[in-house]
Amino acid sequence: GFRFTNYEGITSRLSLHVEPILLLIAPIYRLFPNVETLLIIQATVVALGAIPLFALARHRLISDWAALGFALAFLLNPAVQGANWYEFHPVTLAPTLLMAAFYFLVTGRTGWFAFFAVLAAGCKEEIGLLIFMLGLYTLIALRRPGLGLTTMILGLGWSLFAVLGIQHSLAAGNIHWNRYAYLGDSPAAIVQALLTQPGLVWQQLQAANVARYLTLLMLPVAFTPLFGLDVFLLALPSLAINLLADFSPMHEVNALIYAAPIIPFVMLGGVYGTARLQRWLARAWTGDRTMFAPRFERMAGAVLGGFVLAAALLSQGLYGYLPGGGNYLPLEVTPHHQRARAIVEQIPLEAAVSAQDRLNPHVSGRETVYIFPRVD
Repeated sequence: GFRFTNYEGITSRLSLHVEPILLLIAPIYRLFPNVETLLIIQATVVALGAIPLFALARHRLISDWAALGFALAFLLNPAVQGANWYEFHPVTLAPTLLMAAFYFLVTGRTGWFAFFAVLAAGCKEEIGLLIFMLGLYTLIALRRPGLGLTTMILGLGWSLFAVLGIQHSLAAGNIHWNRYAYLGDSPAAIVQALLTQPGLVWQQLQAANVARYLTLLMLPVAFTPLFGLDVFLLALPSLAINLLADFSPMHEVNALIYAAPIIPFVMLGGVYGTARLQRWLARAWTGDRTMFAPRFERMAGAVLGGFVLAAALLSQGLYGYLPGGGNYLPLEVTPHHQRARAIVEQIPLEAAVSAQDRLNPHVSGRETVYIFPRVD
């Protein structure tokens, strides 16, 4: 299981990430064994994230228009599109599952919360830390100590078991620790450095350009998470994993997959921040005339939802992947591609194949695939 041949010296996919949700996807791939299957599954799950976000926004904002604005802002978010665009990765499924888990958590449907939390945790080993943060929120904000503590224990326990148990026993450890080698040569040393060498941490945050990183995260929702920091900061473990890594691709927001676990809390924090702004504006407009407050709240919600949608459209124009967006890439199937496809179709399915990086997905329905020029 999880046999891996792409990278020299790595024999198990578990060395890269622990993603048991692949076990649910594998039977579908078995029925339709091609790359398109994975891309369609991913795009569908990502798009469905608009539904729990809309439901939560309608629940919190008392305005269907504001809720619609947030749903569209999610679909227009360049970070969401960039993660979906960048090949297939289970972690790209996590935003939808985490937003669904949060919605069912705050609306008191514990069974559905547990269901989506478990699915989300299966997308990558670090997601358990975000489930831990949901448990902390349940404990402090929702004042449900039993569910909160249980969620914290199970979330943290899963991440520790995945990294220190599964990866060390089945895959000779996680290959990504070297991204934090400047902090120490072991998990314990890294934690100690984080607690005792704040200067080193600050130096790395400057190198990662943390101000730009946060700006790009919040621009698509008009910086409303600044007013919902209690929810946005639930993403703190993933923020730390990305920003403290001495690996520049992890500091990308709109082009790769690394921001995917953070995006749900940007969107959810934006909803909660907008709800607070909505109430403040309604109180400022109505003063003591409380009978008019609900109407003014709906008006304020619609106005704020419009601002969020405008910010999303601006972000799409600057960094998005739709036609007219800053990262739009018009693609055309050329005779060159058609010749390559004809060659690929002649290769027997049982063959071991060494293929150039960009051709690798086209031959991936085989037991053994190498990235050219490696042949083993």
